[in-house]
Amino acid sequence: MPRDDKRALVEGTIVEMGLQDCADTVIGNWHLRGVSGGEKRRVSIALELLMRPRLLFLDEPTSGLDSSSAFFVTQTLRGLARDGRTVIASIHQPSSEVFELFDMLFLLSGGKNVYFGQAAQACEFFAEVGFPCPPLRNPSDHFLRCVNSDFDKVKATLKGSMKARIERSDDPLDKITTSEAIRKLVSAYNRSQYYYAAREKVNDIARIKER
Repeated sequence: MPRDDKRALVEGTIVEMGLQDCADTVIGNWHLRGVSGGEKRRVSIALELLMRPRLLFLDEPTSGLDSSSAFFVTQTLRGLARDGRTVIASIHQPSSEVFELFDMLFLLSGGKNVYFGQAAQACEFFAEVGFPCPPLRNPSDHFLRCVNSDFDKVKATLKGSMKARIERSDDPLDKITTSEAIRKLVSAYNRSQYYYAAREKVNDIARIKER
């Protein structure tokens, strides 16, 4: 590739990732001040984008970032998706604002598919199964509360002091174990419209590949 084309590619990627303000700043290290944590994360993603991939896998791209940096990074990734790239990311405890930026949600528990479909429809699915998201709870926190067995350990530890509150609670998750909740969710998903829509999409992709 000619030098001018390389420079144009780099400068275009800098703009694409919103790094213009720190384009001439050193990255920095433990004793040398450089770009911020969020900017470092975007630089890492930008390095991958230089290869112009159509499919981008990211493992916890917001881990360790503050809320504003996490939102900016995720918003940038959403912009890449809108431009025609496929972006797949695992994410750890996203805020409600960050969660709303994702188009699709794939939720696993112990290797079992709990939900795969539109992220905006996940609350509706959980409500249909009997686990509605409380009004003031972050949806992603609620989904993890339903499928993370660590909460059973917390309940067991606090069982004595929380017994009266749990008995009066309207939260269905206080009445059953996480494993029971997972079984209900997996069974409901395998019979749901979301499951059949996902299977149809996979079959469509397979047919395209065979052509």
